[in-house]
Amino acid sequence: MDAEKRAREISSVIEMASQGAENDHFAVTTRGGCGACDPGACRECGYLFSGEIFVIEHDTRGKRVLSDKTVHYLAHGITRYETGYIVHGAPVVVDLDVEELAAYLDL
Repeated sequence: MDAEKRAREISSVIEMASQGAENDHFAVTTRGGCGACDPGACRECGYLFSGEIFVIEHDTRGKRVLSDKTVHYLAHGITRYETGYIVHGAPVVVDLDVEELAAYLDL
């Protein structure tokens, strides 16, 4: 499976699990993000991000925290994106390892 399809699959599983779908070895919960931050909008479709945080807790792998921006971009098949922040004069880039994320979701 290519990275784009894998990213879409991961996003779908995260969304379903956050809505209460049963899983044997992991759980996904959500919580609000920073109310002072402007999380922005999707560069692909214009969706306004809420800043919500997804927390994946796997029985053996531990905890992984993802932003709603990350989960949304995964749904578009995007695994690398700029956050909009600049550190030391360079843009901060998120580069997701889809196989690592898949392991947290038992895929």
